[in-house]
Amino acid sequence: MPTEFKTFTAGFGLQWLKAGWIIFKSQPFTFVMMYLLMVVVSLVPFVFPPLQLVAVLASPFLTAGFYLAVVKKQQGQAITLADILAPFSTKGRRLNLFRFGLYQMGVALLLSALLGVLFGPALEVLQNVNEQSDEAQVLAQVIAQITFADIAIFVVIQSLAMMAFAYALPLVFFRDEARIIQAMKQSLTVFYHNMAPLTVFGLLVALLMLLSIPMSLVPLLVVMPIAYIGFFVSFQAIVSASEPPASNDNTPPQQQQQSGRFDA
Repeated sequence: MPTEFKTFTAGFGLQWLKAGWIIFKSQPFTFVMMYLLMVVVSLVPFVFPPLQLVAVLASPFLTAGFYLAVVKKQQGQAITLADILAPFSTKGRRLNLFRFGLYQMGVALLLSALLGVLFGPALEVLQNVNEQSDEAQVLAQVIAQITFADIAIFVVIQSLAMMAFAYALPLVFFRDEARIIQAMKQSLTVFYHNMAPLTVFGLLVALLMLLSIPMSLVPLLVVMPIAYIGFFVSFQAIVSASEPPASNDNTPPQQQQQSGRFDA
């Protein structure tokens, strides 16, 4: 069955964030621990580079597991930290998530190459900095090597990549869309038709992140899980399809038939 998309007004961006808060506060500690696990995995390549590939490929599984936990809470069930690992044992969906991770890694490599092309001279200046370098002079040299066009090109391409993958992941896992490119196209379509509410949602999250800076970013442990939950709620509201969300093999049939979709 083809996936159908709904369009919402700007005000729904706030409603999705509120829905994220309501779900989060039902079991906040577990959601915070899930988010921390995702952060730790994302930092693994910086601590132990040989595990970079493992960390990149594990990321889609953990994000899908976080979303599955949201569905369980919507169905009135308790969740545990182990629920975030459920996609690793979800038969029939693991290969698609693995392929999704490969696509993400490929795009990340392309973006890194683009970064080197656009800002290569500026990066060279920074690499040559030593203790005797004058900070003002170095800053002036870096600014001289960067143009507004370079920044605009990179920001646009980076934004398009983020939008392409954002809804592609739940489409691949929850709607069993095996064609990754098609899922990315559908994700871009969702953003195009719902730019207003998603912009409001993004601005509110950005504002909360800025407000957390004076407190050493500690509030992000609450803000980011709420943002993840709210974003998944937006997916449930926007995406309409007959197929229920994926679940592990031990879930009772009557629960597998419930989508837990937020009624926007």
